[in-house]
Amino acid sequence: MKLIKRVNLLDDKKLIMKLNILTIPLLVIFFALFTLLTLDRKLTEEVTIDLMYLVIAILSMAGLIIVHELIHGIFFKLFNKEGKVKFGFKNGLAYATSPNSFYSRWQFLLILLAPFVLITLVLWLLYAYREISPYAFVWLASFHGSACIGDFYFCYLVTKAPAHSYVEDTEQGINFYSNH
Repeated sequence: MKLIKRVNLLDDKKLIMKLNILTIPLLVIFFALFTLLTLDRKLTEEVTIDLMYLVIAILSMAGLIIVHELIHGIFFKLFNKEGKVKFGFKNGLAYATSPNSFYSRWQFLLILLAPFVLITLVLWLLYAYREISPYAFVWLASFHGSACIGDFYFCYLVTKAPAHSYVEDTEQGINFYSNH
């Protein structure tokens, strides 16, 4: 296979900064979208923000990040049973990786999008069954959605890659290969 493109996200501080800045408008977009999804329920409860509420919110967001990366790990293994999965945190980014594993474009898109789709669905179901408040749903889903910026960026790159190319996951990012 021939290397087409190498993307080193974890060591590219300029790109990381751009993606971090893009999380702000993405947070606003998700906040508006998820707020629209909760308009069916009257917002009658008062929201008081105290120290305990903030601690629970921070722990919930940290838990979402951990679950998010575990979902990536499960999908890496689903498509490559022999591949090793590693988890880490570097330059402000939590990540899951399956170094030196190769995937088709559609497999890698599923790996990238699975956490966003599954976590958003679970949060929606928790809201729908009144296990979490509309406020909790909107904030957690918006926070998580905007935190998926790296996955969305990689999705963009994967969709722009040639049709029959392969994606190699690396400890720093991804590489694209062609059989031609």
